[in-house]
Amino acid sequence: MNINEFVQERKAEWDKLNKITAKLRPGSRENLSREDLWELGRLYSAAVSDLSLLRSSEFGRDEQNDVVRYLNSLVIRVHGMIYKKPPLKWHSIVDFIVREFPRSFRQNLSYVSLSAGIFVLLGLTGFVLGVQSPGFIELLVPERIISTVEGGQVWFNNLYTIAPAASSRLMTHNISVTFFMAASGITFGIGSVYLLGLNGLLIGSVAALCFKHDLSLEFWSFVLPHGSLELTAVFIAGASGLILGHALLDPGPYRRSEFLSVRGKEAGKLALGCVPLLILAGAIEGFFSPSPLPAWFKMVFAALMFLSLMGLLIFAGTGPSLDDSDSEDIRQC
Repeated sequence: MNINEFVQERKAEWDKLNKITAKLRPGSRENLSREDLWELGRLYSAAVSDLSLLRSSEFGRDEQNDVVRYLNSLVIRVHGMIYKKPPLKWHSIVDFIVREFPRSFRQNLSYVSLSAGIFVLLGLTGFVLGVQSPGFIELLVPERIISTVEGGQVWFNNLYTIAPAASSRLMTHNISVTFFMAASGITFGIGSVYLLGLNGLLIGSVAALCFKHDLSLEFWSFVLPHGSLELTAVFIAGASGLILGHALLDPGPYRRSEFLSVRGKEAGKLALGCVPLLILAGAIEGFFSPSPLPAWFKMVFAALMFLSLMGLLIFAGTGPSLDDSDSEDIRQC
């Protein structure tokens, strides 16, 4: 191989690759046209081949050779530009909330429906058993709450006086419980089903307790303002666990580990989407739900929150998203 001729023949393309790279920020494709992206992929692959060819020759065995050093530096820089993950930006977070999360919700609606069905069924069971048997309520509901309700009072009024601290604590607790419910799907879905059922029984039992002491309006006007978001997040987190469980139980023609990895990413996306819902729900539960505002106002607020959330989950993200296919195009070149 005539090295001088090879370098002269290839140098124009190396320089072109260097020129395109100068316009590219790490992990970003926004300032490159589609033509530039295709050229970047082609030129990068060619440069890697050229570097390999040079290094296999006697000429390229000298690591101090200027040509080898230049091409090696160029290949390393372009690799970093293509494969380095971009820094997290606000528009990426917004894009996830208004596009990716709603799409994932719709794609896995059957799991969300099953999760909600388990919760509601056990909630109704807890309510019926609680109304018929006081002993059942005592199995699930703390004695402090039972004695307060039996005295004709609700237990959550004091939350309003410690709203900031309560709100922060509720956010942290709800997020941790939600992720635990999603992760429990690794037990072939059994853990997620158990937690959904247990929480359904608990809220049904408390509802029965309040119903028996004529405090249903106070109870639901407290629960629903934040529950419209929080319970939806619970259903979605439960769906994440069911996805994991289903992937383990029935991987189809795929290897169980591979299918779990693929479906695990989808489950993780759903669980992550619950975080902003729970943060907002925690703020509402700490500041608004226990407030002395009229019950009808709280119920209207709850309905508006639920309808807004359903509007987001059902209709958002139906348009084109950021074109991530370009990145894959580069990597496959």
